[in-house]
Amino acid sequence: MVYLSRNKIYERVEPSKDARKIYIFCEGERTEPNYFRFFQGFVSNLEIIPIPCANGQSAPKKLKDDAKRRFLHNKNKPPEYILDYGLKDMIWFVIDTDRWGNQIDQLKIFCRENNKNYQNWFVAQSNPCFEIWLYYHFYDIKPDQTEVEKFHTFKEFVGNKIPGGGGFDHTRMPIEIATAIKNATANFEQQENGQPDQYSTEVFKLATIIYETVKELIER
Repeated sequence: MVYLSRNKIYERVEPSKDARKIYIFCEGERTEPNYFRFFQGFVSNLEIIPIPCANGQSAPKKLKDDAKRRFLHNKNKPPEYILDYGLKDMIWFVIDTDRWGNQIDQLKIFCRENNKNYQNWFVAQSNPCFEIWLYYHFYDIKPDQTEVEKFHTFKEFVGNKIPGGGGFDHTRMPIEIATAIKNATANFEQQENGQPDQYSTEVFKLATIIYETVKELIER
């Protein structure tokens, strides 16, 4: 399949003053932010703001602390961002399962505590990592474990599986977001503790919100 760069399809538009904002705290410094930046400037009524982890501080606790600093009032400094509940602004944490243990549970509890009045704090967890979301842009079944084990890391496996052999191109391939939503939803399973099962990702929940707003332009 041949992809055109989004810059060859249309020009970016500036968000309006009444644009809904989606702030996305990313565990990664490049892969996740680059993916979501693809959708910046698609429409004037949605502003997507990826926030990479700072200085490699990617643990869920560090992302939570960063969000508290940026959004919640404290006695020393006013918040950097103000959520507009009328416009349904949202905050998402995009995290991997990895090695974080109960830090993930603590992050989800933090979100629930901030959702007492409005549902606008969310976690999108992937197992094992964000790259499973990229995988579902092209495949409608879960990875074959025997094939995965031939590679040193799951990220290396996914990079090898992307058509063309050059890995996931963040300037072109996110255009397949509708396919990824369909495939990730169909293959999503949860463990008894509520964590995504292996090769499952909750990113489709965030992606669905984005896609509903930019669908017309993507399909065109």
